[in-house]
Amino acid sequence: MGNKTKKTPSTSPQKGGEKDAGSALRQAYQKTVDEKIPDEMLDLLSKLG
Repeated sequence: MGNKTKKTPSTSPQKGGEKDAGSALRQAYQKTVDEKIPDEMLDLLSKLG
């Protein structure tokens, strides 16, 4: 018989919706990373150290 190989799904997104979701998540993450830390929080953190 023939040499059959098991096909596995690709790891890259197949549908446009999956690409859009990934892009939205990356944008949300970057927006969070870029947020300024409030001065009150920095003051509290400095009191801990």
